[in-house]
Amino acid sequence: MLDKQRVSADQAVPLFVDVDGTLTRADISLESFVRIARSGIAAMVAVLTWLVAGRAVAKTMAARRDRIDPARLPYRPEVLNLIEQAKADGRPVILASASHWRHIRRIADHLTLVDPVIATRGRSNLKGAAKLAAIRARIGPDAPFDYVGDSRADTCLWREARHGWSVGHVPPGSAVQRLGDPRPSAGRAIIKAMRPHQWAKNALVIVPALTSGEFAKPAVLLTAVTAALLMSLIASSIYLLNDLLDIDSDRAHHSKWKRPLAHGDLTIPAALGLSLLLATLGLAGGWWLGGPVLTFWLLAYMAITTAYSFRLKAVMVGDAIVLASLYTIRIWIGAIAIDVALSFWLLLFSVFLFLSLAYLKRYVEMRDASEPERLLSGRGYVGGDLDVVMMSGISAGMVATLVLALFAHDPATAERYALPEMLWLLCLPLIYWLNRIWMMARRGEVEGDPVAFAIKDGRSLAVGAVTACIFVAALYGPAAVNLIAD
Repeated sequence: MLDKQRVSADQAVPLFVDVDGTLTRADISLESFVRIARSGIAAMVAVLTWLVAGRAVAKTMAARRDRIDPARLPYRPEVLNLIEQAKADGRPVILASASHWRHIRRIADHLTLVDPVIATRGRSNLKGAAKLAAIRARIGPDAPFDYVGDSRADTCLWREARHGWSVGHVPPGSAVQRLGDPRPSAGRAIIKAMRPHQWAKNALVIVPALTSGEFAKPAVLLTAVTAALLMSLIASSIYLLNDLLDIDSDRAHHSKWKRPLAHGDLTIPAALGLSLLLATLGLAGGWWLGGPVLTFWLLAYMAITTAYSFRLKAVMVGDAIVLASLYTIRIWIGAIAIDVALSFWLLLFSVFLFLSLAYLKRYVEMRDASEPERLLSGRGYVGGDLDVVMMSGISAGMVATLVLALFAHDPATAERYALPEMLWLLCLPLIYWLNRIWMMARRGEVEGDPVAFAIKDGRSLAVGAVTACIFVAALYGPAAVNLIAD
């Protein structure tokens, strides 16, 4: 076993292993900063103050306040295999990292590595040349060692190592061996993190153009589609921020652990930069398309969504109400973009329909929780709330159907539709779809977001097509009925 004294020449060659990005896909220090900052404004200011004082100081302060769970980190199996082989050969295995020694010691204990770690402490940030100097101070100026790293900062260590491995950057012309498969391309990770499959939700922005009958005008339709695209950019900006705040809970999830941030395919600085860029493009486009009013509501959507990511998603029942409101705001933004008045019935219908789907989303998460009896990670529910959440969701869906029926019965509706009596038929596919999706969720056949499920589900798409046909028939009368029949 190595201690703080130099290793004698006849001992086995030690293997030094970098941690951030190498042993794990995570950046431990940055994730600590995020966990602390998300607890409130004061904590966020504290983190910024630490960073101004220097990286080593910031890492030390964060390590005192944040205790990582080494069992939840995304380890690279190829590096673990190399470590196990070195241990089997009786070689010392030493974790050498720029992260704080408290974090690295916990990881070493988790991996049953008994040798003292080399890591940042006090005001000494052990990265690159500083890490090499610490290694030389440990084993001597001429003693051989092997090293596993991942970035350009490790080049000086590979240059002096007997054998070098890399899970990322490999210096051109060097003898450093690549360990494991090449990393996924940054472009693929970025696209996946933006979740373009979720952009279908922003089709709600086009709803006012449909319900007002203005969608037949090319200029109106183009404006509505453009607003939906801008909304998608802003939504992706928030998805990135939400994934950043949910790294720990996503890693504990049976499928969300594959998300680029949780899996380590996208770095935290890259995610923050991309989020800021998308938000800027969305808001600038909103100002160009609809001026200050549209920009204000896009900002309101961002503010509510950000508040949801930081706090509101942990508020029992309140989280579902906020999610329903965010869907409804999309419709409101669509009306502002094309400058039409929204029906009170449409807004009320939207609130209750999406409240049902918000409860359904939470129901699926609770159903799939690994420890149902405990508080759902990052949420305000426990396993015993499952039946109440289901009843609340089904009830909200039935209220949405009732609102739709009252809308069809409203005398003012008859003035806007050629065949208003056809609107009654909209209740039938809605009742069918809501009951079906809740029954499928109860059977474990709905995974993740119910809106994303509906987009991929054939019967849901068929119900949507039937609903669209009924609506067009009600709006345009016999001419539309003949067109649909043909």
